[in-house]
Amino acid sequence: MIENYSLEWNKESMRALRLRLGWSKSDMARRLKCSLTDIDSWEDGQDSMQSSIKGELELMFRQCQECSDEVKYTPASEIALDKNALEQIEFSRVKADLE
Repeated sequence: MIENYSLEWNKESMRALRLRLGWSKSDMARRLKCSLTDIDSWEDGQDSMQSSIKGELELMFRQCQECSDEVKYTPASEIALDKNALEQIEFSRVKADLE
């Protein structure tokens, strides 16, 4: 579920998102279509970023949240299915009955 709020993008939140995504500074620069110098200055708190960059960061954050939710809830669903014996039935288990 996506919350309805905007993050305040500062050096800490930008760096935290980059690390959460497992990206290097150059990865982040490539995806934001900016220079590595820009990433360095934003993460050092030396420069303010344009609203278009903040919008891109917001989009990355929301996509990251969605993926986290999917990873978080998928195993729970599988456990519920297993508990109720609703797992996938292998063809080999029913092959004899079909012949």
